[in-house]
Amino acid sequence: METKQALPQNTAEKPDKESIFSVDTQHVGVLDGIRSLGVLIVLWFHFWQQTWLMPAYRTPFLKWLGVSQIYPNGFRRCGYLCVDLMLLLSAFVLYLPYARQHVYGTPVDSIGRFFRKRVARIVPSYLLVVLVTFFVALAQGFYAGKPVFAWKDLLTHLTFTEMLFNDTYLFAGITAVVWTVCIEVMFYLIFPWLARAFQKMPLLVYAAMMLAGLAFTFGVALHISEPRIMVNRFLTFLPVFANGMMAAHLYVLYASRVKKKAIVSVIGMLAAIGACIVICRLFDLCAVAGKDQQIWQMKYRAVLSFAFTALVLGFAVAPKPFRRILDNRVAASVAAVTYNLYLWHQWLMVRLRIAFGAKSGADIAESGANTQWTLTLIALTVAFLTAIVITYGFEQPVSRLIMKERKGKGNARNK
Repeated sequence: METKQALPQNTAEKPDKESIFSVDTQHVGVLDGIRSLGVLIVLWFHFWQQTWLMPAYRTPFLKWLGVSQIYPNGFRRCGYLCVDLMLLLSAFVLYLPYARQHVYGTPVDSIGRFFRKRVARIVPSYLLVVLVTFFVALAQGFYAGKPVFAWKDLLTHLTFTEMLFNDTYLFAGITAVVWTVCIEVMFYLIFPWLARAFQKMPLLVYAAMMLAGLAFTFGVALHISEPRIMVNRFLTFLPVFANGMMAAHLYVLYASRVKKKAIVSVIGMLAAIGACIVICRLFDLCAVAGKDQQIWQMKYRAVLSFAFTALVLGFAVAPKPFRRILDNRVAASVAAVTYNLYLWHQWLMVRLRIAFGAKSGADIAESGANTQWTLTLIALTVAFLTAIVITYGFEQPVSRLIMKERKGKGNARNK
């Protein structure tokens, strides 16, 4: 998944006059913070599954609003919805160079280099987590008596095709979160040609992607005997990818053509605040859907992606002091390791829960709040340390080898 954007030298592109309202179309700093928050919310959900830790947060400073405590039930129970946010950000980052080319005439990577970058960015860490979790599952007897499935599980994950089969999607011994990478790869396979078409006919291609995704969701996925297994199929994400690409397109158009940026910037700030409120409400609605959460997710995926789009664009054009909430060194540091944090956090948490002698989150909950907090903090520490070590000790060196770039001469993570 894309976490950083390219920083090309480009004399054809005229930057805004420096002010608190100026924007940068080469590197959109707030995306680091948004992505970091999205991954941490997903992590929160997976950790909650293993601990049942459900604290409420007292807010005496909000008593004048009638709010004595915050109980973030929606984010805890439905944090997985932020996977959609990560995919939307990926589409935004991937299309941003094409949006700049459309407006400024700047060059983009060849198709060959595009795919080479994608391989360098996602494959090393992906293969590592697939192989490690597979062989651990094999050693622990997960595939006992199922040799055919063991080979199928491994081969489909190595070829990014696990989502094409219900068994390898639902019952894999390999860490469950890697299905997202499979969806990303499917998007990569069509993206260079899709981006070219989007440049020429943005409204038509956007509408086609949106309609195709909605038609599949409401015309097919929701009408099969067990619709829940369709929630994470590639076609249901087309509206999400469409909104990510359109957001990048609109952002560059805004940077190049809008003169009264102060007014739009304030509107963007208000839109970002409004989007946060709407997103919180949507997460709460998902939480109360109970066993039908995945049905709710399919029905409201496009709606949620519009709210995520408003969040991204609102923050991206907001005044710089407001942007600093998400565009800062801490957010950038977290964003640098989010890919491996995402890949490893759930698997590590399950291993730690087992090490605590618990068969499920219910067992941890019965042990009391101290055990819940201890496991959560240990898992958070281990997950971050693992992500840091793999990112800087494995992923980036291997990526540089794939791109044949020396340290200091470029970075394969830059997109």
